[in-house]
Amino acid sequence: MGASASVLSLPTAAALPAAATAVAGAAGCFALGYLLALTRLPRHAAAPDSGGISDEDSEDDSEEDDDENFGRGRAAKRTGGQKRSGLRLLFWARNVVTKSDSAKETERAQAQAAASPLEIENLAEIIEDFKMVLVVRNDLKMGKGKIAAQCSHATLGLFKKLQQRAPKSLRRWERCGQVKVVVKIESEEDMLVLQGRAKSLNLPTHITIDAGRTQIAPNSRTVMAILGPADMVDDVTGGLKLL
Repeated sequence: MGASASVLSLPTAAALPAAATAVAGAAGCFALGYLLALTRLPRHAAAPDSGGISDEDSEDDSEEDDDENFGRGRAAKRTGGQKRSGLRLLFWARNVVTKSDSAKETERAQAQAAASPLEIENLAEIIEDFKMVLVVRNDLKMGKGKIAAQCSHATLGLFKKLQQRAPKSLRRWERCGQVKVVVKIESEEDMLVLQGRAKSLNLPTHITIDAGRTQIAPNSRTVMAILGPADMVDDVTGGLKLL
């Protein structure tokens, strides 16, 4: 019985050194593989404490020319380029959206201003004497028919503007017999100064701009129409001579 136990223990004792050798060999292979993997990593990946240098800053630090490192370098550059393209696209999209929103806000503000009543509406309730004055540029040397057509354009343009924003003023002017007076001015600059004066008094104006198909140059300002209480309109145009 004792002999058989000693016989069985011999293979077991012999197997122990072999198992230990196998484990040691496996550990050595793993350690060798890990060291080889570390040597193949880029230097910024193997050393994380690189002073805060980014991937794009350090991608050209390596001087190795083997195919694997070259492929990783190209991939890193391609990734960096994609990031930069994405950032540019995001910036462009945000900028376009901002401009689009700003344009919409401007259009909305203009629409609200166009829909809001003019201050002249309040005067129409307390002042009875309203009139319209048509200021014609004399320096353009327009013919009589041309002047008549341009005055009609100016009258209709101002009427359409007031129809939406100052209907009471129009009705007051109509009850006064739609009074219209035609005067002359000698230059475009003087006409614009006159318009500024009218705006300072909150009087509505409309300037006709000619297409230039017949007698005068394109985009010429020809006639300005002003409507409001007679005394206020005379403060603007009273110094001009009749046409």
